[in-house]
Amino acid sequence: MRSNDKITGLVTVLFGVLVITNSRGLVNLPQQEYGAGTFPVVIGVLLIAFGGLLTVRGLRNNGPWMVWANEVPIIRFYLTLLAIVAAIIVYILLTPVLGFPVVATVLLSLLLYFFYRPSWTISIITAVVSTAVIWGVFGRLLQVPLELGILEKVIY
Repeated sequence: MRSNDKITGLVTVLFGVLVITNSRGLVNLPQQEYGAGTFPVVIGVLLIAFGGLLTVRGLRNNGPWMVWANEVPIIRFYLTLLAIVAAIIVYILLTPVLGFPVVATVLLSLLLYFFYRPSWTISIITAVVSTAVIWGVFGRLLQVPLELGILEKVIY
């Protein structure tokens, strides 16, 4: 099913407003002009801006609100849902033990192969590069504490 850009845009704007209102209560860091709420506010503003653009585009296009693109096999839908929920549960349980880099690489490899069916080599390379980029941006640049698990002794 494909929804009209009006619906997607309005939901995105609403989500942006919720992000901003929920991040307003986060306190600033000592001796800094910005704090924990800065990044969520920026994301919320971008969500509102791009959601507004989607809404305007949807209003210009007078198409139907919802369109069935093609039939989705119900078994495939349930397997996809199960894979996503299982990946979240495995991530929550194994990250403190094995660490973010190991768990993220393995889960991304499996999910990429499951959803897109490239070769295992392409899935693994994509997962390793993606995990490295996420680690670099969030772990190093933004200093988000990502669990190292078994790699803690290797890295430090």
